[in-house]
Amino acid sequence: MNEFIKLLNINQSELAKYILNYLDRIKAKEYYNIKYIDKAGILVTPKGNRKYPLICAHLDTINDHKSKELPKLNIKGDYISLASDSPCNCLGGDDRCGVYIALSLIKDKTPYGFGFFYDEEIGGVGSGIASPLINNLDGVTAFIGLDRKGCDELALYGYNNSELIALFESNGYFKARGSFTDASNLSSLSDKGLACVNLSVGYYNEHTLKETINITAMNRTLAVLKSMVDELSSKPFLIENSMIYGGLYQSELYYYGDDTYNYGVDDIYNYDDDDTEELEQWYIEGYNTAMEQGYEISKAELSKENLKGAEPWYIAYINGFKDAIYDMKQCIDF
Repeated sequence: MNEFIKLLNINQSELAKYILNYLDRIKAKEYYNIKYIDKAGILVTPKGNRKYPLICAHLDTINDHKSKELPKLNIKGDYISLASDSPCNCLGGDDRCGVYIALSLIKDKTPYGFGFFYDEEIGGVGSGIASPLINNLDGVTAFIGLDRKGCDELALYGYNNSELIALFESNGYFKARGSFTDASNLSSLSDKGLACVNLSVGYYNEHTLKETINITAMNRTLAVLKSMVDELSSKPFLIENSMIYGGLYQSELYYYGDDTYNYGVDDIYNYDDDDTEELEQWYIEGYNTAMEQGYEISKAELSKENLKGAEPWYIAYINGFKDAIYDMKQCIDF
């Protein structure tokens, strides 16, 4: 717990230095190749001629881009939240939970590769810079993100492999739609066509003052990844559908199951690859807007919406808005 708390109380520049010092302290160079990449982050790969998934986590939090203050914490058992007088914008579990899991795997000498990337929160800057170097690595089998809310979600981005998905489903994860993360960024730039997934790491209500962390949920994903070395290292998992969101854009992304928002396949707009990035950004904008407003205000606003005939960007925005309301409701129930 103490090591994890340290991660919540430093900015991304300090975190990069901390990781390099930590890797030196545990003598990780005996088992891994370690490379610092300016403006990209830290790349750690296992020594020897073997296959491995690349585990992706990011160094920044929203606090790095919106506030210079660090969080004040409330800790009750395995549950962490912000103190009421905390001056920052969020707790920072997104993505310090992912960083902690990755460092724990390295400490246990788990033969995976690891990418710790700068500036995911402002567009995957670090992973984009590192992508050409990662494309030159022969051993990578897939990109596994540690950057998802909750305890059992398997976020997908359209760069999917059914066998990879099935492996995590057999370990109790449930498919969910994602917006953007470093793992999906690397898949989109992969010259080998490598698939990606993104795993829950135990934070909730990310990017808000209501963010919380459940340590048990975080450690669950750590335990699952420790148990999957053989499966995830067996072979490359290649993308079966290269369009972002693929079938989700043709079905559930714009489908509302209630009476108010009932749009099926016939109502879906078709877009080429150039349009999907813009729709992603509108989805994220809607999600973050609702999170910043809070549950009650956002719920009231959503009840007034009528999407019939709405422009595609606005439908994507409202999808993100509605998903944020759902996440906040889950946290309230929790």
